[in-house]
Amino acid sequence: MNKLYFHQAFKFLIVLSSALGVILAIVHADDSLYPLTYFTNQSNLLVFLIYFFYIFYYKKYQEKWITIIYQVVLAIVLTAIVYHLMLRPYIDPKTFGVNPFTDLLVHTVTPILVVVERIIFGKKGILQRKQALLWLTFPFLYYLFVLLYGFLGGSFHAGTDYESKYPYFFLNIKEEGIGYFFFVISLILMIGYLMVFINRVLLNRKRNDHGIIKAK
Repeated sequence: MNKLYFHQAFKFLIVLSSALGVILAIVHADDSLYPLTYFTNQSNLLVFLIYFFYIFYYKKYQEKWITIIYQVVLAIVLTAIVYHLMLRPYIDPKTFGVNPFTDLLVHTVTPILVVVERIIFGKKGILQRKQALLWLTFPFLYYLFVLLYGFLGGSFHAGTDYESKYPYFFLNIKEEGIGYFFFVISLILMIGYLMVFINRVLLNRKRNDHGIIKAK
């Protein structure tokens, strides 16, 4: 198969996985659009929108929107890491209230597909360290959304016996302290710098005439 067609098919698979995950989250929710208040579903929705656009405008997108697509990559990777390392070990499946297939799509399948797409098809050697700071934008905007949502009377209830003004415990600085909050910020930056390192070094190497691998 032509590489371009294979890439298009891969992007379509990402669009399908992210869209299905968000749709199922909404369908299985008591409050129709309530799942969209969570970072998980917002990051999956971002993946859907950006990759749907990317299918039709891939030539212009690759160069001009590179910061945006890696912002989305970081957001969906953060979703997977935080869920599997910080949330899943403490979640009671009986009260989690999320369909297992939906859970698998939004927290595992879509993040893996996005990472694989970037590794295989992403342009190598183009990311810069300063971009890792820019990729804090979406998580920061989400935190502002949480504060505003709570201020306006909204609450989060992941399961049947949990309700809070915060969707994730580490955002509740008053009760949990600022340590967890800064840990997550550090995690975001670490993921960002790791993405830059992988793009600029690990995926951008070639062998010289002596067979020694070096960065391009």
